Amino acid sequence: MNAGRMMRHPGPRRTPVKRTVVVLGCAALAAVLLGEGCSRRRAVIAPVPLALSEVEGYASLKLIQNGETAKSKFSFILELSRRARVEIHDPLGRTAAVIFIDDRDGYFVLASEKAYWKATADEIIAKFLGTPLSLPEIAGLLCGRWSGKGEGDAALAGWTLNRDGEGRWASGRREALAFKVREFFPNSPVPRRVEFQTLSCQGNLSLLSMEFNKPLAVSVFDLDFLNRYASKSWEYIEKALRHED
Repeated sequence: MNAGRMMRHPGPRRTPVKRTVVVLGCAALAAVLLGEGCSRRRAVIAPVPLALSEVEGYASLKLIQNGETAKSKFSFILELSRRARVEIHDPLGRTAAVIFIDDRDGYFVLASEKAYWKATADEIIAKFLGTPLSLPEIAGLLCGRWSGKGEGDAALAGWTLNRDGEGRWASGRREALAFKVREFFPNSPVPRRVEFQTLSCQGNLSLLSMEFNKPLAVSVFDLDFLNRYASKSWEYIEKALRHED
C-alpha cells in the first residue's frame, strides 16, 4: 500500500466506519500496534536525519481495554512540534476516519457522516492513544529520538528513559504511561515494535514503513473541507462509530 499517496488526498473519503477499525476511548482510536497478522519481513529504513522535521509512515495497532481487543491500521504524517494528520483505515484499506492536530486544536473527522468533533489536541490524542501525548513525545516513540539526548526538553519533562546495550532508547515511563521497545529496525535506533501500557489500556504498536523529511503537498493539512461538514459532540461521533441510531 502506498501510504504516501493516500495521505496526500485533500480530504477524507466517504466509507463506512466499522467498529473493528476504530475503537472507542483508549481502546478506541489508537492506531498503532502489532496485530498478529502483520508481516514479519526484515524491513529496513533510512537513517533518521539529524535535522528531523517531518515523519511519514504506516503502522498497525492492537489495543486491549476492559477485556476487549481492537485492531486497526493507519497512515500518518507528523510535522514535529507543529501538526499531524492520521488516517485510520478499514480492512479494505479505505479511509474510515481522519485525525488532524494543528497547534493546540484537534479534529476527529468522519467522512461517512460528514461530521467532525473539535477539541483540544490533548483530548483528541487521548481518544486516539488512551493518554495525552505531545507531538515531540509521539516523535520519540516513533523515531527513537527523545530530544537528542532524551532529557532537558520541557516538552519531555517527567520522562524516565533507559537505553539498551547498543545505546538505543529501549524503554521509558512517565507517571502511569510506560513503553518498551520489543524490536528495532535492523541496524537502526528506530523502534519497529513497541509495547505500551496506561492505567486504562495496553497495546502493541508496529511500524510497517517510515520516511523522513519528504516534501508535502499543500493539501495535506488543508481543513477547508470542514466548511461542508457539521460540528458534532464526541457522543455523536461515538454513536456513529458504533453504528448506533
